[in-house]
Amino acid sequence: MTALLEEPPTEPLQPVGDAAFAAPAPPHPTPFSRARYHFMTGLPAGETARVRDDDGVVLLTYRSFATAVGTVAALVAGVMIVAGIAGTLFLVAEGRPLAAVATLALSIFFTGLVVMLVPATSVTLYDGSHPALTLSQRSRFKFPAAIHAVSTPDGRTLAYIQKSVFSRLGRNRWTIINPTDGREVGFATEESLGAALVRKVLGKFDRRFQTNLRLEYNGQPAGWIARRSADLLDVTGAIDRRVAVGLATLILGSEP
Repeated sequence: MTALLEEPPTEPLQPVGDAAFAAPAPPHPTPFSRARYHFMTGLPAGETARVRDDDGVVLLTYRSFATAVGTVAALVAGVMIVAGIAGTLFLVAEGRPLAAVATLALSIFFTGLVVMLVPATSVTLYDGSHPALTLSQRSRFKFPAAIHAVSTPDGRTLAYIQKSVFSRLGRNRWTIINPTDGREVGFATEESLGAALVRKVLGKFDRRFQTNLRLEYNGQPAGWIARRSADLLDVTGAIDRRVAVGLATLILGSEP
């Protein structure tokens, strides 16, 4: 009787456990790896605003902080201080210096009181349920200018953003400041003075009169913040996109 011998396997055995090396999965893209961000604007304060990419995918969410309180307060404060100065000059011309001093002091006091009533801005952008970026007002007052910090969830400040003191009279200009040495490293500004003046009068009634903002960083073009045709951040240059998104959030989300 002849025993039939089984032939050895002709294919190598597949490794198991730690011996199996699969190709690494591609890294998961972060919300700040895109070049274009579409914002939702015009939402009442407290509602959820979403930031999407070109495909409509939600990248970030935040609670709308748009309010007219700051604009109204700035207008009232401006009227009060101008009226106070005019009253002071009139009383000086009338030869009543004590009344002039009292008028100026009262106008400054009540202007400061109005400004103090405006709540500070603080907003957190979320990646799903996880905090991704925080924008917090560092200056006590919004008038005549406000300074905001763009920070990571662990509290590291990426940049300070300051709005120009003359923005309410002419072109809006937002300055990006290095938090380490206080040096200006970039800015976003409206296209032109003429377009800015037209926007202040007609922009609230017709989107065609809105202005786009040019973004520069380290002396180089870095993109655009569009408001005329869409509420869009388009990053085209070398800039930390977390800073760019924070800046665009303040610009596009600050007004109702």
